[in-house]
Amino acid sequence: MNALLVAPLLLVVAGIAAGWFLPRVASPATSVRVLSAATVVAAAGVAAALVLVAAAGASELHEVSSWLGWCDALYPGDHGAAPWAGALATALLVIATRRALRYTRRARAELESFAHVDGVEVVAAAGPVAFAVPGSPGGVVLGDELVRTLSRDERSAVIAHERAHLDLGHHRFVHAAETCAAAFPFLVPLARQVRFNTERWADESAANEVGSRALVARAIARVALLGIPPMAPGMLGFGALGATARVDALLHPPAPARLTLPAAASTMTILATLAGSSVQVHHLASFLNHACR
Repeated sequence: MNALLVAPLLLVVAGIAAGWFLPRVASPATSVRVLSAATVVAAAGVAAALVLVAAAGASELHEVSSWLGWCDALYPGDHGAAPWAGALATALLVIATRRALRYTRRARAELESFAHVDGVEVVAAAGPVAFAVPGSPGGVVLGDELVRTLSRDERSAVIAHERAHLDLGHHRFVHAAETCAAAFPFLVPLARQVRFNTERWADESAANEVGSRALVARAIARVALLGIPPMAPGMLGFGALGATARVDALLHPPAPARLTLPAAASTMTILATLAGSSVQVHHLASFLNHACR
């Protein structure tokens, strides 16, 4: 059972480490795809471990083993768990599920409140309000204070950034990662990296669209001066995260990453997380094999 608990921990540590070094050697697009996948698989590995601990703890209870048609005692091995450990794992699973469902409901409510948005809509709002609303038809919402503050070209950069979120489906990556982080808070650093790199990805797309990296950087800086907006669940806002780092990346772009390095990093990360998950499958098979036949 020890390996059962160590494997998910290794998944989380590997994922957080990848969140630190991957953006340094890969494009934002690659980082978003790999880190969101790693977050989901790490969460699945932790959930699988909790399920197995809960099942192993339940199997030690005479009432449960009899109800399931197993023997009163399992074959010798390390596949059992103390009933209190099973109860704790069950409680953690219930809490994680409730937290994930609460986040999903909040995100859905936010989206439904702007379901009517089509194209670009200006609303009465103070501060740096600018975000993309995914869905059908989907669109971009801008606050009137932001519109008054920015020049026409800067507004074009903001709109190009938000449309990139919509065109590239960034909300799917963010929603998946943040749902996992809501269930298991120790995944929050990975979810933040996913959100930050979606902003970087949209920055690069906007720079290509308007033809000026400096213009996008200036728009980010001016929006940041208006304050830091709250990050609503599922929403992708222009000034929501890491303005200084984003401006620096636009004004001093790193050397283009070689294709082989991001591909290797992606492969290693995915293989590591899948290998960790396979440990859970192995323990499940062993547990069932040692249950009464």
